[in-house]
Amino acid sequence: MKIFAEVVQVCLLSVVSLVTLFLVSRPGGKRQISQMSMFDYINSITVGSIAAEMATNLEEWYKPFTGILAYGLMAWLVHLAAYKSLRGRLLLSGRAIVLMENGVILRQNLRRAAIDLNEFLAQCRIAGFFDLRDLATATLETNGQLSFLPQSGARPATTKDLALQTQPASTWIDLILD
Repeated sequence: MKIFAEVVQVCLLSVVSLVTLFLVSRPGGKRQISQMSMFDYINSITVGSIAAEMATNLEEWYKPFTGILAYGLMAWLVHLAAYKSLRGRLLLSGRAIVLMENGVILRQNLRRAAIDLNEFLAQCRIAGFFDLRDLATATLETNGQLSFLPQSGARPATTKDLALQTQPASTWIDLILD
């Protein structure tokens, strides 16, 4: 009977910890892991670990619960500081790094961003820029994504440009009559 009571208590504390985890992480928004800053990611892992501790620490569950609330409050204050203050945002996220400007690759900025030239060129091709003369600016954003600004009049190739337009599908009657 004692084992059954402990299992029920673990289940209830798991539900409470998940609800608390949801409520604490909600102010951060609906971002995916790739869109999180390092602070957000580490904070999420820490809060998740505390929630797991809360669900299994049967004697003193209130200690991890207090930890979740403290981490949640700190995360909320950091997000508030980042959204309301340019200095706070720069401190947490850093600045975007211009990798290419006016058709010139800035090798020093590539090194600063820890991006190899081949990786940069591959990302340009993935974005549809096969000729660097079509590209005005490339920037490494604070979320780790590359942004590309084409030269005026230049844009990534489309299926129309490549003459890959699809023909309307023939009906089976058209096929029989041919």
